[in-house]
Order: sequence, then structure tokens, then C-alpha cells
Amino acid sequence: MVAGAVVPPRATARAVGAGYYRCRVTIAGRVLGPRVLAEGLGFGRRPTDEQAAVIEAPVEPALVVAGAGAGKTETMAARVVWLVANGLVTPDRVLGLTFTRKAARELAERVRSRLRRLAAAGILDEDRRADVLAGEPTILTYHAYAGRLVGEHGLRLPTEPGARLLTETGAWQLAHRVVSTWEDDLDLDNVPATVTGYVLAVAGQLAEHLVDPEALAAHAEAFRATVENAPRGKGQRAALSQDLQRRLKAQRDRVAMLPIVDAYVRRKRADGVLDFGDQLALAATLAVRHPEVGEAERERYGVVLLDEYQDTGHAQRVLLRALFAHEGMPVTAVGDPCQSIYGWRGASAANLPRFATDFPREDGRPAPIYPLRTSFRNPPRVLDLANAVSEPIRDGATPVPGLRPADEDAPSDVRVALLPDVRAELAWMAGAVAHAWRTEEDATGRPPTAAV
Repeated sequence: MVAGAVVPPRATARAVGAGYYRCRVTIAGRVLGPRVLAEGLGFGRRPTDEQAAVIEAPVEPALVVAGAGAGKTETMAARVVWLVANGLVTPDRVLGLTFTRKAARELAERVRSRLRRLAAAGILDEDRRADVLAGEPTILTYHAYAGRLVGEHGLRLPTEPGARLLTETGAWQLAHRVVSTWEDDLDLDNVPATVTGYVLAVAGQLAEHLVDPEALAAHAEAFRATVENAPRGKGQRAALSQDLQRRLKAQRDRVAMLPIVDAYVRRKRADGVLDFGDQLALAATLAVRHPEVGEAERERYGVVLLDEYQDTGHAQRVLLRALFAHEGMPVTAVGDPCQSIYGWRGASAANLPRFATDFPREDGRPAPIYPLRTSFRNPPRVLDLANAVSEPIRDGATPVPGLRPADEDAPSDVRVALLPDVRAELAWMAGAVAHAWRTEEDATGRPPTAAV
């Protein structure tokens, strides 16, 4: 037992809704704090003040803006352990969502290993220890979670719950067959492979943004009419500029592809298959049209963690709001607008600043925002340079403070090179990384970590 730590019984907590708790569980004003837990579980490093604030934050919606290398995965795992150790949730009622299968595996293993250590540490009473050993959190990718919802509730739409998920290669092959066998006239000067890429892009964007083909066609026509009928300014030529002509052509080409997109969608339906965009669109439609789906998910889960929230798209935002933005349910989103990488795939940069109002507290106030800005990955001089370079993009809708080092005295070596072209730059960077790798391996007998 950790000295001075008292484990609160469940009877002191006020259960709300589906079994998560709105208040902290206490005995004699004591809870198991983040640092007490870190010491009791034998972790070498105590959480920083910012990490501790996130770990023991009130059980309500929250947005965590975590800079690069700021220990967000560790903090999310510690948050789950803190909630479980203090009786605020059982492990089986924790849902974590992230983007890649690798990230999901890493987060799941981090959480589960710490829960196992918690169960073995002698900190918990027997009932709570049994709960920890009996259940495991659910950690999935956003797409896998959407697919599970469609599999469980698809008949409500209706759609076939047992539909097979297409890989990217399978989707391309199916779309290419549709394009190659298209018999109607098509006002496009492109080879079938190029048209196939366009069809997949349009179909994916329609699904990601929950837009009907008819709405897209109407928007394109409205844009064309606005541009072509706009009065010319004084001295302006009658002919449209090349830029506007390119934009109009893009709208016409997009509308011309809609019949093929429709044929691709019908072919998927006939073959009983879905692509990733379909999964998200169907799941979002289920959540919006059928409130009972959200009720079931809130009954199943009491705490939700949303990783890499800056890379979510419109359909994901609609889905998550419909499911979990209810009565101040504790949904914690973690993201960094400076690390958004999926804009090309429909991710919306506005989702992160919208989170605080999309998921308000029970009294209607916006969710609080917590920063994580201590970087454990880089020394001071590197962070000085990174902060200077990133300053223009950090001052956006969700301001991101500059990163600060965990060790002010850590040595660093900043090198600058002026190179003739991008190929030379890539070769120089690869050579520098390879040299650092081999130097570390020669000095210690083992390669450095992947992060380094």
C-alpha cells in the first residue's frame, strides 16, 4: 500500500447515467493523485505539472493540445489508470480511438500494461482489483469503430451488416472495372486509370463530407452561374481569366464523373462491399438518425479518449458528436493543429477549435483546454529553432504555445546546410540520420530508439 493513499469505496461516488461519475471519489478529502500512482506503480519519472493537470482533470469533456514529443500517449494511459484507480470507471467501460492500427496497438498495450501493474501493486481493494483484472479497455481506429457500429446497427438504415470491407487496392480495382466498361459518352480527356483515381477521390470526398451527389451538382451549377453572370469591372476583359476557367473546368469535370461515381456506389452495393468512406458515412448517418445507437454506446462506455483529433474529418465529427456530446460525458480529445497531416483526405482543421463547444460541459460552458508543451524528445537549442520556424502556424484558431525542454542542460547540435536542390537536401538529411544512427550504435552497442 502506498503511504498516505486511501482507496475510496464506490459507495461514496454519485453514479450518473451509464455508470461514470461526475464527482471525485474521496475519503477524508484524499484521492490517489497522479504522482502517488506513479510512485506506487514504480514509474521512473513523475508526471509534469501539466501532465498531472490532465490526468486528474474533472470527469467532464476536455481538449488537450499536446505538442510534439510531449508525452501524450503516456498521459492518456495515466489518465485511464487514474480514473480506474479512483473508482470513476472500470476498464471495460473505456473507449479509445486513434487513426492507425500501430497507434491503437501502442496505446492499448500502454494502458493494459499499466492496469496490470496497478492490479499487482497492492494499491486497490479486492473488489476494484477484481474489476481491473476482469475487464479491458476498447482501443480501436476511428474506421474500425465506425465499421463495428455499421456491423451492429446497419439494418436500421438498412444496409447489409455483413458487408465486406474493401482494401484500397480492392476499391481501385472495382472502380477501374466500372470505368473501363463505361459505355456512355464521357466529356473527359483522360485515360481510364486517371479517371478511376478521380472517381475514387470524388466518392471519398462525398462520403467524408456527408454530401449527396445532387447537392454537389447543384453547387457546381451555382458556382458556374455566379462566375459567368458576374458583372465585369471597369477595364476588365470580357473573357474570364485562366484561373477562373480552370476552376470552371474542374467543376464541370466533377459533375461529369457523378454518373460513374453513382455506378461505382451501386456496384459496391450489389457486391456487398464497403470502402473506408462508406463506413464513416454510414456510421455517422446511423448516429444522427437513430438516437438509440448513441444511447447504447453511452451505456457501454463511460469514458472516451479521442487521439489525433486534429486529423478527424466532418463525418467523424458528426458521428462523435451524435454519440457522445450528451450531459457533459467525459470525452477527452488530444491533438495538435501543427501536426495535422490528413487534410488531403478530408480532415478539417476547424474540428480542433470546435471541440470545446461541440462537447460542452453539463452546464453548457465550453470544455476546458489543457496544454502539454514539455518536449521529452528534443534538447533546448533544437526546440528554440523549432519554435521560431513554427511560430506562424502556432498562432491559429487554437493557439499552440512553444515547446519547452524537459532538461534545460541537455546537449544539442544544430546543423544548417544550403543545398542546390531537393534531391541534394534529401540525400544530406538521410546521410546525417544514418551517421547519427551508426555513431549511437557504435558507442552503445545497440541502435537508438525510433523516435531519436
